[in-house]
Amino acid sequence: MDLMDALAPDRVKVLTAGSKQDALQELITLLVSVGAVQDGVELVRLIQERESLMSTGIGLGIAVPHARLPQVSASVVALGTSPEGIQDYESIDGSTVHIVAMIVTGTQRQREYIELLSSLARLFKEESTRDRVLSARNEAGLWEALKHERAGLLA
Repeated sequence: MDLMDALAPDRVKVLTAGSKQDALQELITLLVSVGAVQDGVELVRLIQERESLMSTGIGLGIAVPHARLPQVSASVVALGTSPEGIQDYESIDGSTVHIVAMIVTGTQRQREYIELLSSLARLFKEESTRDRVLSARNEAGLWEALKHERAGLLA
């Protein structure tokens, strides 16, 4: 599964949150508001449970919080950017998090999660890509930057 199969223009957001918990809540609220996830309370619980085990800040300014919900039939991603950065994310490399990609899959969709994670890694491995995505100041610009960068990977 490719990242752009799970992402949509209504699931990208320039985050206003300055803290990890607020950023996670913004993305959960977004997923619920667009109907991609029905049970926001359960998603909050699962995301917090996962974060209590180990931070999902994977380095290079990127975090990938994730959860598996039984009622999710198609994997979804919500992607938020924080140009100012989220200082308290506790990324494994100690870097400030600027890109948060929340992956929500069904309980039997582990392979899709791995494929989405791989797609995110390919997309954001280059600093120039991260910089272009972070330069978007609104959701329309963010979506266009993501589409442009993804098209470059496919070329």
